[in-house]
Amino acid sequence: CFALFLVVSVHFFFHNGYYNQVMVGERMLVMTIMREFFMICVPLFITLSGYLLCKKELSIRYYSRIWGILITYVLASLLCMTYSAVFLEGKFTFKSVILSILDFSGAPYAWYVEMYLGLFLLIPFLNILYNNIPSQKWKLALVCTFIVLTSLPSILNVYNFDSASWWSAPALSSKPTSQLIPAWWVSFYPITYYFIGCYLRDYGLKIKRHVNLLLIVGCTLLSGFYSFWRSYKYGYVSGPWTQEYSLFNAILTPLVFAFFININYDKVPEKAGRFFQKISSLCLGGYLVSWIYDAWFYPLLLQKVPEMIYRMEYYFIIVPAVYVLSLLTSFLLSLVQQLLQTAYTKTVCLIKKPR
Repeated sequence: CFALFLVVSVHFFFHNGYYNQVMVGERMLVMTIMREFFMICVPLFITLSGYLLCKKELSIRYYSRIWGILITYVLASLLCMTYSAVFLEGKFTFKSVILSILDFSGAPYAWYVEMYLGLFLLIPFLNILYNNIPSQKWKLALVCTFIVLTSLPSILNVYNFDSASWWSAPALSSKPTSQLIPAWWVSFYPITYYFIGCYLRDYGLKIKRHVNLLLIVGCTLLSGFYSFWRSYKYGYVSGPWTQEYSLFNAILTPLVFAFFININYDKVPEKAGRFFQKISSLCLGGYLVSWIYDAWFYPLLLQKVPEMIYRMEYYFIIVPAVYVLSLLTSFLLSLVQQLLQTAYTKTVCLIKKPR
């Protein structure tokens, strides 16, 4: 539930003109720090997959779970395309609808589904690898190896050592940076976070809560100030250090994840537990349909508040609104999905019923 809120928060910066604003002033610094923290959203989702699925074995029953993901994706895509056709003058034919679903463009945020389907297919084999490592030390070595391969390049391969002036204004330099270590494996970062989730499931992260919070705050500030320096007096500079696989995120994600799993949930009321459980089941659909409310709210924000730096206050209005409306829409989609499954089950029973 928290990870979905961070996704909606990241999209606030994507749609409000933040990336086109010159990086100067306290407001831009604050927003940069916020943005860098919110970027753990996707890593948290993947880490959660490792935490929940690390004991799953290769079976037909496991792979049959993919249908729920696919149906949610198709329904969300159809809804997004309907909104686009009705309110944004989008034009669709039967052929284009099918192709949009197949190439994951029907729902504009569906890149995550495309990535996750591949990870889902690999999970039983990743589990064989992880669960057959005989000791905690070597499992930790596996996690660290993937962090080195996918995350360390984001902070080591991004400097220019040929120019002393580069360091005072890196955003203004067009000179290429120097590569210090191999960076070919960075796109494999979902496996890194999956193994982090597996490790946290087995061993947790034994750390005092106040120390954990201090580390989270410290890493967030370091990431935010670093990104602000890389973009200072220039538009936002997107680089490896700003991506999901960055070393900052590889450190911050397990810290935040550990904070949640170290909470004593025994005192949480049973009704509250069921409430969050229900919300969590709606998060995938909510993520996919949140584009509809982004496309609705942000043009109004840009029109009403011309200066970008003064849009920051509206984060506390728009993001919660998008979050709640997306979950409510996902709930309606889940009802449709249940109706379709019920109709399918009855149809199969009628076909198989002996005459």
